[in-house]
This record gives sequence, structure tokens and C-alpha cells, in this order.
Amino acid sequence: MTRTPGIVSLALFATVSPSMSGVRSKPEYAVKLEYDQRVPMRDGVTLSADVFRPDAPGKFPVVLVRTVYDNASATYASQGKFWASHGYAYVVQDVRGRGESDGKFYPLVDEAEDGFDTLSWCARQPWSSGKVGTTGSSYLGWTQVYAAGLGGPHLAA
Repeated sequence: MTRTPGIVSLALFATVSPSMSGVRSKPEYAVKLEYDQRVPMRDGVTLSADVFRPDAPGKFPVVLVRTVYDNASATYASQGKFWASHGYAYVVQDVRGRGESDGKFYPLVDEAEDGFDTLSWCARQPWSSGKVGTTGSSYLGWTQVYAAGLGGPHLAA
């Protein structure tokens, strides 16, 4: 039986959601929220990202979610607070043409390059360790697979 990287990746990414992670330690950090951070894409379009991160000095690994379902939802806020309180930066971004992001939405057309550009943006932030993991299912899984196909150096999980 042959396994494709996309299928294996989707299975691995699904295991890092807070409800499935097994992380039960007490939160260690207060959480800093930065709403509607504009992330520039290579063609000049900017995408909206909400950033939840530890309110502490240092560099932290990043959990990235790229969504068509509105990054301002209570679910993403809950996940962001969870990950940030446990020592991760959590970035949830509206994909192109959705939510507060600019551009036009054409399903799957821009996900590879936009995902790559967003991974690079996350890695360059002063609060980032340079290591980025992605998570999400359904359309969110496709945003991961397409970006991973470009082989960015910052994608760690």
C-alpha cells in the first residue's frame, strides 16, 4: 500500500487540536491578543490574522490555522487562548477573500502561495521561534497540504 504525504500530514495535523493533544498542564502564561494583523502576500493583497501569544518575553513556536470560516469565531478564540497560555503563538487567518482578508476567494486557487507566504510571515515575527505547525480539518486541511507542497523551511509540523 502506498501512502501519500498529504494523507499522512492531515492525520498528524488533526492530532494537535487542544481537545486531542493530551496537554493538561496548568496554563503558564497570560495571553496577549493582536487582532486583524495584516499579512502581506507576494501579489500585494493583505490577509487578516488574529494572533494569540504568550504575554512574555521570548520566542515561541507557532500554531497556524488558515480558515474560510471567519477567524473571529469563539472556537478560534478559545483555541488561541489555550495554545498561548501553554507557550505557543496561535495565528488564525482568514484566507483570501474571506472574513476581513482582502482579495477574491476562489477555492484552493491561492492556498499554496498564500500559505507559504503566511508561514514565512509567522517565522519572521519577533515573538516566533521560526518553527510553525499547522492544524485544521476540512478546507483547513487543504490549506495545509497545498502550502506544504511548496516545501517552506519553517513548516515544522
